[in-house]
Amino acid sequence: FWLKLEPKSLPSRSISHLQAMCARLFLLCATIFCHSCNCSFLQNHTSELDTTAIFNAFIEEHNKQYERSSQEYARRHELFRMRLALIETHNSNHERLWDAGMNKFSDWSEEELKDLRGLQAVASRRTGVKSLLQREESVASLPQAVSWSNLTAIKNVKDQGPCGSCWAMAASTVLEAHAEIAGRPRSFSAQELVSCVSNPHNCGGSGSCRGATLELAMGYAIKHGVSTSEQTPYRAATGSCERKGSPRGFLWYHPTLPAEELVPLTSTIGKHWASKNSKGSALGLKAWERLDENAYEPLMRAVAERGPVGVSVGASKWSSYQSGIFNGCSNNLVIDHAVTLIGYGVDSKSMKYWTVLNSWGPSWGEQGAIRVLRSDAEEEYCGTDDEPEMGTGCDGGPSSVKVCGTCGILYDSVMPHFERL
Repeated sequence: FWLKLEPKSLPSRSISHLQAMCARLFLLCATIFCHSCNCSFLQNHTSELDTTAIFNAFIEEHNKQYERSSQEYARRHELFRMRLALIETHNSNHERLWDAGMNKFSDWSEEELKDLRGLQAVASRRTGVKSLLQREESVASLPQAVSWSNLTAIKNVKDQGPCGSCWAMAASTVLEAHAEIAGRPRSFSAQELVSCVSNPHNCGGSGSCRGATLELAMGYAIKHGVSTSEQTPYRAATGSCERKGSPRGFLWYHPTLPAEELVPLTSTIGKHWASKNSKGSALGLKAWERLDENAYEPLMRAVAERGPVGVSVGASKWSSYQSGIFNGCSNNLVIDHAVTLIGYGVDSKSMKYWTVLNSWGPSWGEQGAIRVLRSDAEEEYCGTDDEPEMGTGCDGGPSSVKVCGTCGILYDSVMPHFERL
């Protein structure tokens, strides 16, 4: 299969280049073949293929720096080989709803992918008050399909890099989208959120690139405001908080709770209003809202009538997603990633889906987004997140939480409210 050229016919650099081109061509042909036919041939012959040449083409394409004779190279090659086999196996299923594919994460370990997701959602504080978007109406009154992909904020797909800053990326995207809808277009620096949002009680992680929550990001934005991305560019690292007058450490706790049951006030269902003289209100940010937990209609209504919504999901199976309607989540899962819900719809086969914008760059998935299986019975598709230390909130939080919807999408939903111009 591979090019074999006499040493004198071409310089070694040209030979290597041609072999790399062949490897890329093979990956492309294999992808097309798997999407339209049966992948059993590839499954049966993966061990016979020159995966080294394919891997070398992969690391060149993604500009990865591995010394060819190093242990790191060997470890990454093995991870790549295993991922390639899993992708071929998945794509050989004629009844699949989505296609898997190779991408920049194809040689990452599970531990690295876990760090990338970087979110641990916070269990809500119950007040007996439902979200203002909760209505006693059927979702049948809502449009059959909604998309906010026309917004500039949504077209600018973010890439969080190796930093577990999904919570800051999703918060920044949602703030930008709603500011644009309100006639106040501007960027909101994800880097400032990463560097400045304090997390002393480990709500959603240990902070910065090690994870936090959408609620903490919104709480910071409404109190301190957020600089633009031009003023504070993203660096994919924790960095230092350079915002004057915005000290790290702004958590507010409910005064009646005993110390062992501390729950951030920012986790309360409903609206959280800006104070009159807050820096957030000066930007037109008058409030942010956490929607009712594990409820289908409020989330549908929010994205249909208001705009994109920041949601928390279990994304441990998302890394190899390429296209289609993803249905690879079980009902019992860890909520570990923050993303932006930008719409919903129905495909040509009457399959319903959510459209979710990720922060893994525009080359991932469908131009940076993923379609996730949706059902009108989402509230009945529930499970348990049994790893609170990994995915459900602050120190001293509940030992487990109920999560509903495909990939737990109904569990934790947040959106801002801007004053319209």
